[in-house]
Amino acid sequence: MNRRDFIRRSALFPALLAPLPAMAQGNEFSVGMSADLSGPLQNLGRDYFTGAKLAFDQANAAGGGRRIRLIQIDDAGDPARAIANTQKLLASERVDVLFGYTGDAAVSAVAASPVFRQSGRALFAPMSGVDVTNNDRIVFLRATYAEEVATVLARFARIGLASLAIAHTSGPASAAARNAAVALMRERKAPDPMLFTLADDGRNASALARDITNRKPQAIVILADTIAAGLLARELIPRSPGLFVCMISTVDVMTLQQIVGPKDSVGIVVSRVVPDPARATAPIARDFARAAAKMLDEAPSATSFEGYLAARALLAAMQRGTDFGNGFDSRRLRALDLGGWSLDFSRGNRASHYVDTSVISRTGTLSG
Repeated sequence: MNRRDFIRRSALFPALLAPLPAMAQGNEFSVGMSADLSGPLQNLGRDYFTGAKLAFDQANAAGGGRRIRLIQIDDAGDPARAIANTQKLLASERVDVLFGYTGDAAVSAVAASPVFRQSGRALFAPMSGVDVTNNDRIVFLRATYAEEVATVLARFARIGLASLAIAHTSGPASAAARNAAVALMRERKAPDPMLFTLADDGRNASALARDITNRKPQAIVILADTIAAGLLARELIPRSPGLFVCMISTVDVMTLQQIVGPKDSVGIVVSRVVPDPARATAPIARDFARAAAKMLDEAPSATSFEGYLAARALLAAMQRGTDFGNGFDSRRLRALDLGGWSLDFSRGNRASHYVDTSVISRTGTLSG
């Protein structure tokens, strides 16, 4: 079954929601998800959902616990729609937990909204690297963008690349990630990177590429959404063929390749916040591979593996009797071992700081 068929059969859109068979009261656990399924991050949103749905389906098939009812609504990457979806999930669907939201703007808007702040509900495993550190009802299972950038640039420095750069947009999430990455690199005794500002819509990509080429960095991390990052890479790579170009984990590789072109996109480095599912050997990775092989007819991605890990983490927290309502505090989760993938909540609401990299291959897939 391909991903789109899998999603269509998964109670995904409000029009497709059907009541489950009657069950004893309290024997159902409702998970509410607002995600980008038709906007700029739709491929990532669909992959993330697919991985999570695999894990929840496994849990329901195994039985022995509360049945998971996953309710997902498309927000197309629109923050206002994400807030409206949250209102519906909380008020109409009465979900037990909010889960797996996608997109920085949507996650930030929901986190700051009265509908979420007054709900008392937890938001578990949003797919975003924004650094929301002052809300213990938001549970992050991925590294921050600052950690992605600093880790990648530090690795470039370790292999002898001395002139490093960051191209970033002017939005608050991008600017905050830039500042935090520079601070983290200084803490790690790495050289300061050159900094370049990319327009949010990429309109200055050509001029910026000339400027970057004249400054001659050996490696650059582009901290922007897929379209702006792709436009800059398309202008930059032909001018600087020896430059190491890196994108962050929330860039949609399929769209990126369409913008940059199949030839020039080969060799672009993409950071990951979970292990490569094609090479990971941990028990949970094997569980994921078996489920994906059984249910899907396309290769699993790092994003679908991330969704699977997030759902398994939620299930593990449920098994501990966690209440995701009023009084929820992420630090009470302490540590979770998901079969070779460990999460530590003792230092706050971000339980993983894992960063690794892959490279776009000649076949258009991520390798390494």
